[in-house]
Amino acid sequence: MHFTLKQLRYLDAALRCGSIAKAAEEMNISQSSVTSAIDLIEQTIGADLFRRIPAKGIVPTQVGKDVGGRVAAFLDQARVFESDLMSIAGDPTGTLRLACYAPTAPYVLPIILSRIAQTYPGIRIELTEGDMESISVALASGEVDVALTYFTGSVESLPFDSLFSAHPWALLPVSSPLSTQRSVSLCDLVDLPMILLDLPHTEHYFTSLFTEKGLEPNVVHSTRSSSVLRGLVASEFGYSILNICGPNDRDGRNGYFALPISDAVQAPEFGVSYLRSLQGSAIVEAVRNIARELNEQGAFEHILMPPKILKPH
Repeated sequence: MHFTLKQLRYLDAALRCGSIAKAAEEMNISQSSVTSAIDLIEQTIGADLFRRIPAKGIVPTQVGKDVGGRVAAFLDQARVFESDLMSIAGDPTGTLRLACYAPTAPYVLPIILSRIAQTYPGIRIELTEGDMESISVALASGEVDVALTYFTGSVESLPFDSLFSAHPWALLPVSSPLSTQRSVSLCDLVDLPMILLDLPHTEHYFTSLFTEKGLEPNVVHSTRSSSVLRGLVASEFGYSILNICGPNDRDGRNGYFALPISDAVQAPEFGVSYLRSLQGSAIVEAVRNIARELNEQGAFEHILMPPKILKPH
């Protein structure tokens, strides 16, 4: 190979940034170093990878796009390889690209990231948040290594370590007569105005809780933000349903109470999904083990429905 790993990284930065100047700034090197790397790779391949457009930067040719895809995949493999080499003589170290389902991030991420930092300070986390669909796509394409998400079954080739079943909670304004109960049923809720978390997979799940019992929820508002959802409930626009709720959701201080739904059958599995090609990687295995240990130690119990509330099905 007539070019170095460093030069491939310069090329990758130029492709992502669409500018030699921006690539040089990102890599903290001179523009001439980026230009030299591109020139060398073009000479080796025997084709132009970019079209230079004055005042607009650089635009990849079709060959440039094809080469860029292969370079990005190779650099990703090199990142994992480098991490595994550094981990042989000691604790896992390197960069892990971690995705998390956004509505659950405030509850599960601090627990897991704190344990990673304490146990393996050499692991650097690049964090991404998203909905279940975008996370599945990111995993399948190799954009992220590991995801904390619900199991959807949409990408069968992705391994999944289940941590817990997340039974649904109802969020009710403090002014609701139901808020004084220890739990509520779907029949209690069906005629009340509902605020729906409208993300991929969530709409079908929340409405199916009712339809499988022959009921139809009264949806009056929908939102893609769990924070907005909580605000609407606190402002008495209606109730909502979520699967993970923290202690602050249950004390009424935020204008609402979270109460377990005692007769909801469907409880999605939450856990760790990861690229099959990274199974056995030191960093990925470290994160899988940490998540499993935390679950065995009951670290997630405070965000789940109390088992004594559940009725046998």
